[in-house]
Amino acid sequence: MTSAAAQPIQELTAGQKLGPYVLLCAIAQGGMARVWAARDSRDGRVVALKTIRPELAADRGFQSLFVDEARYASSVDHGGVCRVFGLGDEHGVLYIAMEWVTGESLARILKPHRDSPIQPIEPRMAARILADCCSALHAAHELQDDHGRALRLVHCDVSLQNLLVTVTGGVKLVDFGVARAQRSADGQSLPPKMDGKAAYMAPEHAAGRRISRLSDVFTLGICLYEVTTGVRPFSAGSWDATIERLLAGDFRPPSELVADYPPELERILLRAMALSPAHRYPSALRMRAALEEWLRASGTPLGGKHVSEFLHERVGAVIAERENHIRGLVRG
Repeated sequence: MTSAAAQPIQELTAGQKLGPYVLLCAIAQGGMARVWAARDSRDGRVVALKTIRPELAADRGFQSLFVDEARYASSVDHGGVCRVFGLGDEHGVLYIAMEWVTGESLARILKPHRDSPIQPIEPRMAARILADCCSALHAAHELQDDHGRALRLVHCDVSLQNLLVTVTGGVKLVDFGVARAQRSADGQSLPPKMDGKAAYMAPEHAAGRRISRLSDVFTLGICLYEVTTGVRPFSAGSWDATIERLLAGDFRPPSELVADYPPELERILLRAMALSPAHRYPSALRMRAALEEWLRASGTPLGGKHVSEFLHERVGAVIAERENHIRGLVRG
């Protein structure tokens, strides 16, 4: 890991080179990092490059989180988890090189344009997408260390922003920036940390109690609730008010918001969002099995082709505009 710099890292700009990568344009920014489209000067391919925000780049705590993110994400071998090519350090600037995903986040799919209303996803299509998200998350939960011991990894930031749908109809789980391995190198359990978005937290996380893979199952339930209703179940206008509702389990069942909401899908959702971890699905894989069973019983099979068609219909123009812009930057 790089040592803390004496001076703040300067703002990065398009055209700047980090290792073999040339920055093309910034495409997203979160609380800790910025994501760029970048060109690999060795073969010309486009990658996603994640960098710590300049005002945080010299902070050892953020450096540690960033290094952990690269290590965890690169270790998960699953097609539904965004591939990480490597971690680099260019004159004190840490960066993570990742595969470029041609697609869009569930957050953007719900609201394709800034001035457009929220457009919930039809329940069966939502279940198809979330079932695949369950599979990717389960792979992360099953991660082991070099000695074959379970790390008991918890993503801690499952949200619509971090679940991407690809143009081929797949999904990609991204952003392990606040992920926690619940077992340290010496085998001792680690205490929980208060990270993540309030609207997507599990109650035990918000209360500072021990977290587990069941905490991520809870947030998968929140995601399913939001994509099918267009509403975040616990959002109350402020951090404190949202946490208060979360800790009380205070939310309206989706059938009170959406006419003819499928009863079996609601039962799946409510089990995932049970206040007590003991009452939830014991794993993301078990939640996936429940969603798959409902999909089989409720209609014709849905596969990647159907998801791809849905994506193109909803945000195809948005994706095409971005890809054309980046191709133009690559050509120079």
